[in-house]
Amino acid sequence: MENKGFKSMLVLLMAACLLLTNCGDNSADPGIDCTASDLQLAVISFTKSDCQVPGSFEVSASGGEAPYEYSIDGVEFHESSVFSGVFAGTYIILVKDNQACVSEVSFTLESEPTGITLNLTSTNTTCGLTSGSVEANASGGTGSLMFSINQSTFSEETSFPNLAQGDYTVTVKDEEDCEVSKTIQVKTNTSLTTDIMPIIQNDCAITGCHNGSQNPRLTTEEEVIQNAGRIRSETQARTMPRDRTLSEGEIQLIACWVDDGALNN
Repeated sequence: MENKGFKSMLVLLMAACLLLTNCGDNSADPGIDCTASDLQLAVISFTKSDCQVPGSFEVSASGGEAPYEYSIDGVEFHESSVFSGVFAGTYIILVKDNQACVSEVSFTLESEPTGITLNLTSTNTTCGLTSGSVEANASGGTGSLMFSINQSTFSEETSFPNLAQGDYTVTVKDEEDCEVSKTIQVKTNTSLTTDIMPIIQNDCAITGCHNGSQNPRLTTEEEVIQNAGRIRSETQARTMPRDRTLSEGEIQLIACWVDDGALNN
């Protein structure tokens, strides 16, 4: 009798564990290396929205381990690869495979109900300054067009000067309040060859450090590009280089180059 009661209590405890704790979570198996997964996602079709009627888009996953689940909010995942009832905007679409590995793709669903066309161009800034600019060129729509950058007040101005490095979203709106938005990056003139490599060669890729004595090796431009994110984070934290100090200007140059996309320039 006592044994039967003990088994019943054990079953209840196991059920509580599954319901109330992380015993049954959906995180990736710690033995699975998702960084090595070939899971990929692509948008294969879409229908543009207009001011009243939403659009849709469909994605397709490959690699990883089927079956797949999809999400556009990172919270609710479902088996359908079609997203309907969506309006113009940029969406981060995620796919999760049977091993709980996740891949994502960014997709912008445009709204061009009356032929509104928006094109953007940018002018680089200097690292640390606000000398960049964005120029908007739009046509079509109903009536006059108004412009906004990063949700600022709409105006007829199509030029946006005095910008720092970063991403900027310009929205054009016609007299029927139909909108089209696009994003563009203002980059800097920071060069890997002339700005970054001298810093690395003089202070990091030296004897006893990243010249091969320590990982990662940083003696070539390719090696610096491959480790760009780590170089940025460690120089920002002042943990790199060891036993040496970079100036604020050098640290900022490294950050500007990495934020530009770690270009081979």
